Amino acid sequence: MTATKKERQAETVKAITDNTAESSQAMTRSAKAADKPASFSRIRKPIKAPPKKPEIILRLLKRSKGARMQDLQKATGWQAHSIRAALTGLRKQGVRIDHSRTPSGKTIYKAVEG
Repeated sequence: MTATKKERQAETVKAITDNTAESSQAMTRSAKAADKPASFSRIRKPIKAPPKKPEIILRLLKRSKGARMQDLQKATGWQAHSIRAALTGLRKQGVRIDHSRTPSGKTIYKAVEG
């Protein structure tokens, strides 16, 4: 029994449509799986951002002994002129900063309440 040309074309079209229907179902299944998180039991904690450098400087200035320029440079990785500029910025924000000299000639900066 030989199939006519039209019958073979009809079988080919049917096979193609069946394959695309199956593949589209498979694609929707994989898309649905991609939407779900890997684990529902885990709740992600928000990532805490590292403190900004002016905040680091302010923390050091609020210590009881204050901070030397070297301390501020080491904590931020900045040069002295950049730290002085940051101190000026803190002053403009309303932070009172006092400075004094040690007997060895080093300057100590302190944030003063009030």
